[in-house]
Amino acid sequence: MLAVIQESEKHLTAQEIYDRVRQRLPGIAYATVYNALAYLLQAGQIQAVHLGSGATLYDRNLARHDHLVCRQCGKVLDYCFPDLDRALEEIAHTTGFQAQKVELTFIGLCPDCQR
Repeated sequence: MLAVIQESEKHLTAQEIYDRVRQRLPGIAYATVYNALAYLLQAGQIQAVHLGSGATLYDRNLARHDHLVCRQCGKVLDYCFPDLDRALEEIAHTTGFQAQKVELTFIGLCPDCQR
């Protein structure tokens, strides 16, 4: 299961992971995929990406990063906001607020959908 996520060129839903794993292990149960995903999340091997009301996506990239989401085709790309650490320091200095987790999602149109 982890190999399927790590080999993927994109963020995958549980259904997509199930479909890909089933090609390798035809008898696998859907519940097994969910249990394995829960284990991988808890073990810190993958992370979950929640983008509004859509299905949860599973991400192999464990480094702190943000997401660019195309509102037309649904493509999700990783992006690292370059000055976020400085912005968090400024927020802490100005307001005293210490952010513990930051998730930025940029919604717009990918280059293909802009054409």
